[in-house]
Amino acid sequence: MNNADFQPVCREALDPRHHAGPGVIPRTEGVRPSIGRLEGAFHREVGHLFQGRAVRAIAAIGLIATISAVLLGCAPAGQDDAPSPKVEAPFAVGNTTLFIHDPSRGFDEAAGVATGLRILITEVWYPLRHGAIDGSVRRAVHGDYVFGDRAVHELMMTQTTFFHLTSDTVIGGIDPAAIDAAIDELFSRPRNSITDAPIDAQAGPFPVVVMTHGDAGSRYNMETVCEHLAANGYVVIAPEHTGNSPYSMIGRDPALAAGGGTGDEIMQLAEVVELLDERGVYGSPDNHGQSYTPLGADRSSPVFLQGLDAALLQRVQDLRATLDELRRMNGEGFFADALDLERIGLMGRSFGGATTLAALALEARFTAGMAVAAPSTPDLRARLPAEALAPAGAESVILSADGAYGLGGIDKPTFLLSGAEDTLIIGLAANMAEVAGSPPPTPDNPHPVLRTAFEQSQVPAVWALLDNANHATFGVSGAYWWPHLKPNRFPRHFDPDTHYELIGAELAHRIQRDKALAFFDLTIRQDPTARDRLIDDRYEADGLQLEWRNL
Repeated sequence: MNNADFQPVCREALDPRHHAGPGVIPRTEGVRPSIGRLEGAFHREVGHLFQGRAVRAIAAIGLIATISAVLLGCAPAGQDDAPSPKVEAPFAVGNTTLFIHDPSRGFDEAAGVATGLRILITEVWYPLRHGAIDGSVRRAVHGDYVFGDRAVHELMMTQTTFFHLTSDTVIGGIDPAAIDAAIDELFSRPRNSITDAPIDAQAGPFPVVVMTHGDAGSRYNMETVCEHLAANGYVVIAPEHTGNSPYSMIGRDPALAAGGGTGDEIMQLAEVVELLDERGVYGSPDNHGQSYTPLGADRSSPVFLQGLDAALLQRVQDLRATLDELRRMNGEGFFADALDLERIGLMGRSFGGATTLAALALEARFTAGMAVAAPSTPDLRARLPAEALAPAGAESVILSADGAYGLGGIDKPTFLLSGAEDTLIIGLAANMAEVAGSPPPTPDNPHPVLRTAFEQSQVPAVWALLDNANHATFGVSGAYWWPHLKPNRFPRHFDPDTHYELIGAELAHRIQRDKALAFFDLTIRQDPTARDRLIDDRYEADGLQLEWRNL
């Protein structure tokens, strides 16, 4: 679907000479390990594949290192919060990168691209046995997320809708050289995982959680939670939603090299090549690296809502493809017999939080979900003309003519985590409430649609609201990486004359990952002892308001 809010970008054909051969990624010269920590984000957001197949891409960036163990819960540089104790987790953490294919759909149908086949760059975090790491593997670095391409890394940091680090998003007195140096340092900053080390298969099979990123997000947007879950015995898989993830490096899929694919897929892959630029990237700086976005000026118009519904459905289909791929992965290869797929968790942030609610409603294979900073928009169907709704029987998230509203109810175990100062989400909800004639956000109830869903839930549900937390607080991007460069004082949403100090990123992420682990231990592992960890009040003094139902 094409409309004013979902515009496809202009693309140049990819010269086949720029393709690496199967399994070959150009090596980055001069990558140096650096000491660095991570911190929370400044991110503008609101906020698919049936028969998948993946080709593992082995990144080749940096120097081989000898790693003793992977410790999680690192405090960001310059963070004033007292760090959490360095307790060794049950497992070290491994990571690998896959490309999932769905030949049943076009490459980016939400943006009107029906040619080719759907391809998703996908990250997997998984448990490793402590002490089993030798010199044949290396510690992952952030540059792996862009396959060692520094130019694309810089685009990701400066030319997206959330502008990780630019002159107008930093504190005063920071010169351009310091910004450039910070961006360069992040490229080679070590992650808390080891690339392509063997999974600890003897300790499996492991429960699985799927992660879905937000608008203009990437597979690393909940990295701290993904690593923490893996260190505690989960496999976490995170597909990027191509078209809604900036500067997607689809050209690094080995299947696109000459001779890749079989049968009809050969033609489909050739059509994908034509959509990429000379670096193998899908997405133009003219559109901040995306082919479409769920943002729009008139969010109540039928055209916008139809585009939003199409985007959500494409994302749900991506998650279905990921589920299909998990089944294949468990049958052969690297993850054979290592996955427990009986009960599967789902989590997402921002538009990924909305996607989580939608997929819990539409896809039976998901057991429970955690929606972080999710948009909470009211049901507008009664105010739309009948022709704007999806036909009876057709799958829809927000426009079903005869089904439930996919973002307004809870029918599976759900954890809702939001920020009390999330101006982006609160502002969106206020705008939509005015259109719908529904209760607007208030200081006592800043997220009314989600709150109503929680209060009406007949299944296990947890409500968590964190004081002094904004839309960026739980994400992994700008302020999380560079707390010394980013502002941390903001006007309160309901009292703009009063300013607050943003909760420290290390503390916010510790809360998020601790509660995520407890929630999935209770609902996916079905460990009854996790209930106490989930609902304890240890973070009450830090501003976490916690309620629960039907646990």
